[in-house]
Amino acid sequence: MACPVVHKTPEAKLQASRERHRRHYTKDDILKRQRVLCSSKTKESKEAKKFSKELLKAVAKALHRGDDDESESESESNSDDDSESEDDENIKLDDLPECLRVVKDIKDEMLAMIGDDPCKFVEGVFCDYVKSFPEDSSPSDISIIESSIAKVQKLLNRTIPAQDQILNSCGISPEWHAADSVTRFLRTVLAYLEDIECLLFSGGVCELTLAHSMGEMMYQKGIRI
Repeated sequence: MACPVVHKTPEAKLQASRERHRRHYTKDDILKRQRVLCSSKTKESKEAKKFSKELLKAVAKALHRGDDDESESESESNSDDDSESEDDENIKLDDLPECLRVVKDIKDEMLAMIGDDPCKFVEGVFCDYVKSFPEDSSPSDISIIESSIAKVQKLLNRTIPAQDQILNSCGISPEWHAADSVTRFLRTVLAYLEDIECLLFSGGVCELTLAHSMGEMMYQKGIRI
């Protein structure tokens, strides 16, 4: 074992003390940055899990309510024969459990297509668009962005009527907040994609490249709706 260093002068002792303190605070800063990084990585996944639990609770609650009302609805089924010709979509939207099932199905499709990070999804779409740049001066494939917009818009269009019916059925409730989380997520992704499309239409590839290099695009700032 090596002998400890002995500082013979007051100046040497002071310098050694300062060096020990510097190493201590440097290590502390590194650990703090690691904690912040780990926290930021797990924050969105925790929010996604929390939302899933809330939505499942809302569905279970509504299904339980539907089971309690089933016996009463059977007695009135004979008088409702004329309404059987209505569109199936409208019948679903008149039933709270079915509305919640619709929202849950859309949420599953949304996570399968987009994941739990809208910024990462849009970054992937943007990279696919950049890879489509031809070597000559011909235009790039903007349909990559347009098709993504169409897919997200389709999911949003299916979610809004179900959310409205949930609002009519039980007001501002946990069920409504669960549906609202889905619509806000989809609106955020849609806004990110439309921001890219708008930059292309207004200023072309040059404007898009400048905005990306400056970090001014909506998905780069992480703006949420």
